Amino acid sequence: MASLDAGLAVLAPSGELAAALFDSVERHHRAAGHEIWPTPCVRDFSSWLREQHQARLLRDASDLRVLQEVEERALWREIVAQEDAGAGLLDAAAAAGAARRARRIIIEYGIPLPEIAAAATDESRTLLAWIARFEQRCRELGCQSADQLLQSFAAAPQPLAWVESPAWHPAARRWLAAHARCMIHPAAAAVQDAVLCHSPSADAEIAAAAEWARVALAAQADFRAWICIADLPARRAEVIDAFDAALAPQRFRSDGVDGIARYAIAGGTPLAAFAPVRAALDALQISRGPVPFERFSAVLRSPQLQTDTADAGTAASLDLELRRAAASEMPLRAWLAIGARLLRERSLAPCAALTRIAAVFQRLEALRGAQPMSRWVALWTAAFEQGPWAGRRRWSSAEYQAAQRFSELLAALGAADALFGSLPRAAAERKLAAAAFDTPFQPQTGVAPIWISGSLGDPWLNYDGLWIAGMSAEAWPLPAAPAPLLPVPLQQRYGVPGASAAMQLATALDLQQRWRKRAGRAVFSLADSGEARSLLPSALLPRDLPPIGCAAPVLRPHWHAARQNAPPMEIWADTQAPPFADGERTRGVATLQAQSRCAFRGMAETRLRSDPLSRPAPGFNARERGSLMHAALERIWAALGDQAALRAQGESAEALLLERSIGEALEQLCAQRDPGARWRERERLRMRALLGRWLQLERRRADFSVERLEQSPQTARHAGLQFDCRIDRIDRLEDGARVIIDYKTGLASVDWRGERPDNPQLPMYALLQREDLVAVAYGQVNAAACRFVVESERDAVFDPRQRRSSLEEAPSLAALLGLWQSRIERLAEDFRAGHAAVAPTPRACRSCHLQGFCRIGIDAEDADEAAAAAHADA
Repeated sequence: MASLDAGLAVLAPSGELAAALFDSVERHHRAAGHEIWPTPCVRDFSSWLREQHQARLLRDASDLRVLQEVEERALWREIVAQEDAGAGLLDAAAAAGAARRARRIIIEYGIPLPEIAAAATDESRTLLAWIARFEQRCRELGCQSADQLLQSFAAAPQPLAWVESPAWHPAARRWLAAHARCMIHPAAAAVQDAVLCHSPSADAEIAAAAEWARVALAAQADFRAWICIADLPARRAEVIDAFDAALAPQRFRSDGVDGIARYAIAGGTPLAAFAPVRAALDALQISRGPVPFERFSAVLRSPQLQTDTADAGTAASLDLELRRAAASEMPLRAWLAIGARLLRERSLAPCAALTRIAAVFQRLEALRGAQPMSRWVALWTAAFEQGPWAGRRRWSSAEYQAAQRFSELLAALGAADALFGSLPRAAAERKLAAAAFDTPFQPQTGVAPIWISGSLGDPWLNYDGLWIAGMSAEAWPLPAAPAPLLPVPLQQRYGVPGASAAMQLATALDLQQRWRKRAGRAVFSLADSGEARSLLPSALLPRDLPPIGCAAPVLRPHWHAARQNAPPMEIWADTQAPPFADGERTRGVATLQAQSRCAFRGMAETRLRSDPLSRPAPGFNARERGSLMHAALERIWAALGDQAALRAQGESAEALLLERSIGEALEQLCAQRDPGARWRERERLRMRALLGRWLQLERRRADFSVERLEQSPQTARHAGLQFDCRIDRIDRLEDGARVIIDYKTGLASVDWRGERPDNPQLPMYALLQREDLVAVAYGQVNAAACRFVVESERDAVFDPRQRRSSLEEAPSLAALLGLWQSRIERLAEDFRAGHAAVAPTPRACRSCHLQGFCRIGIDAEDADEAAAAAHADA
């Protein structure tokens, strides 16, 4: 505070420490009752150097420009990819990062290039070649890297103070010692009370740290803690889960309330993960090339493209219509056209999301060919304002900050024309996406009471508590980790951190001494590995640390907390729906089929319309293939009329008949949804082969004529309800007897028997056409087998080898019809009365999608069988 009051700029070695210092100053002013105060001039060293260089450029434009972060990453990747030595690399991006880090170490630790050359290793020679090429490209571009900035300041441009820390690299330490007015040392805390937490798993260790913070905050309102988790970048999601459960349980509420958490995590997530940035990148991606339905659907329903809940509802309704009428993959222009058509045909309200997607597409189509990056950036910015960023007034603070950071990234790309040259649109967009994924971002929300860091370093400030995770004998001190590409002996000679085990040991001992001075109490923790073996605490820790308990979490930590805090639930089984009302409609045979399998399913599917969401499939889906087969067979028998005409057909005449019938069926269906010429041709060939096999089966039957084909539906009445039925075909035999045939393009079985038949379809058809009826049958028309599945009171109706069926022990089909009548009446009466008990037949759940609705619960084996059955049906 004295340094700031004296007008000095206070410099820290990292952005994380600078943020903590800045917040500490702000808290000091608030605690003193100040209402206004000067903005603290606390900066991390690298950012301060960039700011001072930018100010110097305003005074002297001849100074070299500094490469932006995104430019430097791209330049290193270009160099590594172009050099002969980089041609065979498995991961050129990682090699570019390693080369960049090695050059920074050379500059910061003063390692002479001749000494690297004298090492004469393949790695050192490759590194020097890359560095020479990088510096040459910098000269060609008239710029310099940020690593060279310090060398360009012969004097401090403003009065400085710097905080004492082991994190300073030697070049910065020497410069600051020569030019800063003073070094600020941290104050020591009270005597430390340390304990050891030994957890059974890594998840339990994180959960224990979160619970420790929760308990401490409950006991002391102004408690502040620094928690260090060394592998934080790899475990960020698990850490968020555990600390949300303990310190921000409101984030798990179903109403979407987020709120401010009492903890913050250092570092950041990729900028591309934030909603405004993700929506912008998605808008670019779908505007070129074929777009799968899943991708277009996600963008259409994106909250960033909706103005309000009404717009979101319209987008969801349009999405539902697209699932039924669209192909599985189309260019964006086709998606926009079919979306606009469906809005008109279904009389839906205007869809704001579709309008905004169209505006983005129109804007992007205005520029073609290879262009400088600055022109692409201007185009993208205008497109974002018309599309995913049009609803920015509803953004949260974090979303505003992410969009602002993304705009800065766009500006950096736009200023790099000399580096990127002219690029086609696809290449330019790939560079933008890569930059957004490579750029970490952390919204500024202030430093919370609980600060979680991934850096094993000195927290510098005093805290009420410290928690240091990962203190096992295997992990602490850290193992040696020399930088790639640089000779290890040189790294050890010049003191590069991590270059040897001895250096890591010294660093660990120094940090432990510092940690002892930073808080009144500390917890050192370790977790056993997943290999069922217990780890030992590090030998560097103080001996005989008192242990604290740690309970293992159940599943993930946040679900464990949610279960612990769940209110008591009252269980109430309601199996009775309201009686069927006059204005309601059944779904034909499907209603009684569902009611028979499970009364709850009958009510849910017919009365609640709980249909599964369909998804456009490549080509024709199973339902469409069934419709095509039905339509083609109807046309074939309308032309033939009887079996005699079929037998009289020659090979060429039959081929023409099949070609015409299939073509008309395809034309009719494709007027509603056309998957494209390739799929039409594939389906035509498949149907021609399959129908040829089916007609051979029909030729072997006893003589018959077709009395009736599928036309307008008939109405069946049971228990006072109406059920629309559409019978595929009725044949008249030579003696005047009649048979009913229903085509199945999937696997068919005898599924109409029993008190609760799996499918009462054929019994319902039979009750509509009782007169002279001697048999009912499924006609299975598929690649597995063409056959009849029969219930018949006669032999040889469909095949010379076919025998009379059991008729469920009834003496005749007429007697069986009476049994079917009573079953269907009972099912219809139960449905009409609102009977909705969750009581499935043994196999019903395998083809049902309502388990999450009815809560019946199936075990893993049943779930696997259900998935296999659904796959086989598809």
